[in-house]
Amino acid sequence: MNRIAVLFLCLAMFLVPFACKHKGVSNGENPPIKISINAWSGYALAFLAQEKGLFKKNGVEVELVLDKSSPETLQSFKDGKVDGCFQVFPDVVLLDAQGFAARVVYVIDYSTSGDAVVARPGIRSLSDLRGRTASFEMVNTFSQMFVLKLLEKAGLGEADLRFAVVSAHDVLKALDEGKIDAGHTWEPTKSKALKKGYKVLGQASDVPGIILDVLIFSQDVIDKRPNDIKAVVKSLSDALALVKADPQGSINIMADRMGMTAAEMKSGLDGMHQPDLAENKKLMTARSGLSLYDSGSAIIDFYLERGQLSRIPEIYNMIEPKFVKELGTE
Repeated sequence: MNRIAVLFLCLAMFLVPFACKHKGVSNGENPPIKISINAWSGYALAFLAQEKGLFKKNGVEVELVLDKSSPETLQSFKDGKVDGCFQVFPDVVLLDAQGFAARVVYVIDYSTSGDAVVARPGIRSLSDLRGRTASFEMVNTFSQMFVLKLLEKAGLGEADLRFAVVSAHDVLKALDEGKIDAGHTWEPTKSKALKKGYKVLGQASDVPGIILDVLIFSQDVIDKRPNDIKAVVKSLSDALALVKADPQGSINIMADRMGMTAAEMKSGLDGMHQPDLAENKKLMTARSGLSLYDSGSAIIDFYLERGQLSRIPEIYNMIEPKFVKELGTE
């Protein structure tokens, strides 16, 4: 082999991995993007994207790590075990206040009736909870904020009842055992509770702007692998289009991967709205009416009043709209 042939061979060996990396394709240098996920129907779009090969089609390898609860997925992200995380926006605000550089790259849904406070028979309204025990997932989380805001609308303060920390998927068990009188939960536990005669006292649409579900990544991952993050966002958008084109087939896949029945998955999806790229762009645009910036400011005010913030988060630093905007123009 002459020198020119050797030169071209070396050049090709150098350029091929560079080209793959430039396109966002995971190779030996780039391990799979790891994302933590829990059993919330809206997040199941990621499983649909994986099952239908959408991540691969868009040039990124993704590993989804399923945890039982929202606090567990958040802890995986904080511990650096994953690159990204599906999470509720109020918890992302607290995460930023704790010094973690988490950036929102996509709004996957906002809850309407998907999140609810369910109660034992005989308790007809939130005001009937006075002197009783209600539960939320964890202190200083979106779940506590949701419950307190519902109670506030009913004229009740924290001193008017007792509280317990119960995982959303353990609420039915706690109700059956008489440990609580009401609790915050979602699918599949919500449907199971209703079948047993428990009653919905309040839902997410009663206190809009709180339960927004987003996909976050660390700033470091965004800086190092922007094309991969863009491919993840594109894959989720493609999965949403697939749900609209083939609802039942998509629901069956998502339910199976989430460990739900198809009916539970459908009920969960019916209880939320999933914005497309155009809506995502509006949600990530300041002063657009209903936006992450508006919701974030209200969430920060709530936590400030309760003394739960060690520092005031900079809302503009928490939101990275460039991937949604770039995809929206392609």
